[in-house]
Amino acid sequence: MLLKHVLLRIGAVGAAVVALAACGGSKKQSVAETALPPGCTVPEVAKTVREFLDAPTLAPPPFFAVYGSKESDGRTFLSRNRAKVLAHLRARRQLGEHSRVIALRIAQQDVNHVRITFRLTRLAPDFRHRGLYTRLVSGAGTIDCAHQKVAAWISKGP
Repeated sequence: MLLKHVLLRIGAVGAAVVALAACGGSKKQSVAETALPPGCTVPEVAKTVREFLDAPTLAPPPFFAVYGSKESDGRTFLSRNRAKVLAHLRARRQLGEHSRVIALRIAQQDVNHVRITFRLTRLAPDFRHRGLYTRLVSGAGTIDCAHQKVAAWISKGP
């Protein structure tokens, strides 16, 4: 139930980001980028996300909020415990899982955070055994700009 609530909230934020992005125009984009908090420019956030996918790290304890993953075979993982999340992510990496960013959208949340929505390809050797044949993942999260780390991450898929 908590995962559903978090996904609904993130979906609403994602819809707002898409609506704002649809306004378009290079002048508006440059104004939006300058409004992003220090440490969270578009290239910095893209780098933070890539680094998170390559070698999982999270925002420090008082700044980390939540990590959740819902997969199409029914498996879910949801935790607000930073150590438990890191152990889960490292175990997935040891199993050979890797992801690649396809699309990333960024919007200011407050003076120290940006909201992100993303699409990824996600691959792991155990997916075929589990009946997972698609690779696409979508989700949303929050980046802690002061530490340039993931503070929240919710994904769905494959």
